[in-house]
Amino acid sequence: MVINRLSGSSQSRWWQRVLTTDFCPWANRFVYWLKEPIGWFAIAALFSVLIGLFLAPVGWTLAAVLVGIMLVGMVWPWVAVRGCCCQLHPIKSAVHEFEACAMVLTVRNRLPLPLWGLSIEGYLDALRDDTGLAAPTVALACVPPLCIADFRMQTRPTMRGRYPLRPPQIASGFPFGIWTARRPLTDLKTVTVWPQVFPIEPGYNLLGRKAASDGDGARHGRSGDFLGVRAYQRGDSARHIHWVASARTDSLIVTQRSAPQCAEVDVWLDDSDPVPETLAWKVRVAASLINHLHGIRTPLQVFVGAKRLPHDNAFHRREQLLDALADVPPAGSGCPVSPGLRDARRPLIRVHGESGSLIVLVEVNDPHGGRRAGGRQRVIQLDVGGDLQSQIGRLWHEVDHVCHVA
Repeated sequence: MVINRLSGSSQSRWWQRVLTTDFCPWANRFVYWLKEPIGWFAIAALFSVLIGLFLAPVGWTLAAVLVGIMLVGMVWPWVAVRGCCCQLHPIKSAVHEFEACAMVLTVRNRLPLPLWGLSIEGYLDALRDDTGLAAPTVALACVPPLCIADFRMQTRPTMRGRYPLRPPQIASGFPFGIWTARRPLTDLKTVTVWPQVFPIEPGYNLLGRKAASDGDGARHGRSGDFLGVRAYQRGDSARHIHWVASARTDSLIVTQRSAPQCAEVDVWLDDSDPVPETLAWKVRVAASLINHLHGIRTPLQVFVGAKRLPHDNAFHRREQLLDALADVPPAGSGCPVSPGLRDARRPLIRVHGESGSLIVLVEVNDPHGGRRAGGRQRVIQLDVGGDLQSQIGRLWHEVDHVCHVA
């Protein structure tokens, strides 16, 4: 039943594919000028000249009008884009996806005429078509003559990356829009768009074998909750001697306390997915996990494909990891994760994808990594089409208890 419906739907849209398929891509460079309206004006002017030569004198009048429109439509925008200086600077050097990005555009108009229809193209465009054309990032209605004007605007980037991906341009098609004049915008600052991060509910600490500066744990140390007593060993501090127990047994007895401990976690991200949308959600899930684990001061090693990213609890490391995730190509790297890179001594969190869903595999390889962590594996399936923020927020609850993770 489903197959028949899908096949019928595809057959009903065959004419759409015929109308939208480029059957002669090699000829685009020869007819590309026809995509600008001025190309059709030039053809109309040519036919008007032929009419004036062989049929009627009115053809010369039509040709003069068309040529005048073309001259005004080309000279005016050409002078406008070269008679101004533009600076485009973002307020913040890094923002997350779908987060408001404030930018300041400074325009200096050196002409005694106002500038209409000025725009900046190609600053926040993640993907372009084969022609290289892009929608304007910033568009201005009017710039007063002989002045320096600052315009502040906000936009919301939807794809991670370091922008601009290509050199942006100053463009203008005023007054007729039959031809667009462009020139490069050189005075600008870049902005890094990090993956979107979903908050994960706090309340649990990852327990493991590595000593930590704070947190929970039952590791023997010199601070924390009282665990018990034991016989004095060479090198123990005199401040830990339990004098009452020592006097009762006529031998030195020292106290044992529970020091904080944490797990060492490896986060693996498979960046070989060629579908940009699926890969974008995988990167967002990995960024949410990394952001959460960094917040609870868990030692991390992050693997993006075959690339290893070292990590510690320093504040700047989080920004470095997010920068590395922002550098993942939208169409994937094409290099799958090598199994030989796996370190069998540490728990793993692997993020990979299937059609319509994401799989988060939490794997415990160290049976001594935490309480009751008997080398189990937990598979969590996230529905991309649903409320991913709620699913990520309940991630640790899906594995029953965080002690199963590490």
